Amino acid sequence: MIGKHAALTALALLAASAPVHADVVISTAATQNMSCSGGVCAPTATAAVLNVTDLENLLASGSLEVTTTGSGIQANNISAAVRLDVSTGNTLALDAYQSITFNRPVVVKGTSGLSLITNDGGSGGLLSFMPGKGHAALDLSSNLSINGAIYQLEDSLPALAAAMNANRGGAFALASSYDASQDGTYDSPPLTFEFTGTLEGLGNTISNLTIDGGQGGAGLFSEIQSGVLVENLGLTNIAMTGGSAGAFTVYNSGGTLAHDWATGSVSGGVVGGLAVTGATIEDCFSSVSVVGVADGGVAGGLVGYEAGAIDSSYSTGTVSAVGARGRTHLGEAGGLVGQLDSGTISNSYATGAVSGGQYVIAGGFAGRTFDNISSSYSSGAVSGGQRRRTGGFAGVVLSGTFADAYWDTTTSGTKSGVGSGNATGITGLTTSQLQSGLPTGFDPAIWAEDANINNGLPYLIANPPPK
Repeated sequence: MIGKHAALTALALLAASAPVHADVVISTAATQNMSCSGGVCAPTATAAVLNVTDLENLLASGSLEVTTTGSGIQANNISAAVRLDVSTGNTLALDAYQSITFNRPVVVKGTSGLSLITNDGGSGGLLSFMPGKGHAALDLSSNLSINGAIYQLEDSLPALAAAMNANRGGAFALASSYDASQDGTYDSPPLTFEFTGTLEGLGNTISNLTIDGGQGGAGLFSEIQSGVLVENLGLTNIAMTGGSAGAFTVYNSGGTLAHDWATGSVSGGVVGGLAVTGATIEDCFSSVSVVGVADGGVAGGLVGYEAGAIDSSYSTGTVSAVGARGRTHLGEAGGLVGQLDSGTISNSYATGAVSGGQYVIAGGFAGRTFDNISSSYSSGAVSGGQRRRTGGFAGVVLSGTFADAYWDTTTSGTKSGVGSGNATGITGLTTSQLQSGLPTGFDPAIWAEDANINNGLPYLIANPPPK
């Protein structure tokens, strides 16, 4: 049994031309090490390939299950490296011991069905769609099942909001990408009710969502409750402003954002590229321009305030904050988080520039931190801010610990990792040093380097920058 990151690493390194890992790969290569009979395709070795044409021919004759469990054989994951078409009125079922990853679209037409099962005997597995490459597009008459739950399909934001409001604990999926420019400008979050269920984006996007919340909140959700899961959803080219503004949620009181991403701009008093406040955030990224416009406000490239756990996530957007008129209520700006209050951050990074007015605490990774950060780095330029409260990695450290934390001394423009507080565990490296091999403490099962990816700086194998 392998853990989450090892499973995702195996998926990320799969070669479509040959079965070199303990996985079932659906590709254009010839079927190899697979036995198909009675509507089931199972591996005969731990590494196997199923040719996509063979799969679609079998599916034309009836419903088909592709599994990682064969007779005395246990593969781990299923990876779809090519487009899949399900248009025969039958159901395609993918049943994985751990993870299922779509690197290309899966298109389901009419009354056809898609059934996805992860962690069937294993643990740590995930359902993921590679942003910009993989997604699921279903007709509203199609059927979707994930881990035994039947999902209600909707294809627009207004329809999704109405359905979720009517069944606040239900399971919902965005059946296709949606352009929200046709909705005009919202004056509050589209999803303002208390939702306790699951929203599955299937790798689809809601684009051009515009919200002007005035002095109120701006975000897709007003609040994500404990137990809520929002995954595999992109919010692209957003424009949000409010007293508090974040792409996905204004408040997060215990929910989880997983494999979500956002691009565009947000501005307000307390702002974050992905969320104003965060609880659990996994494998997410933000390329949002974040502007804190209020006195004493907080701005973070990914999250404004973080009081939970961030893992394997990153931010590339610029962050700026006005600050405060007086010295008692300082503004805070950080490349990843404005303030880490009572949580942890691991295996994450920030590359956006951070700037602030005279009374701003500014850091390339975090503005102000009270808690623990490990195996993370920042590379953005840091400018402005209050003297002795501006650092390449963190503005002010009040408590907490750092382990294997780094900042780029070349691009940040500062030789000080921390403006004020304990800097133990934070190390400055030049750009060339960061590009010449993974820093000490960075797990090669999680991190990698490539001259053609992320400017040659370390990137997350399971959450690479979109190309």
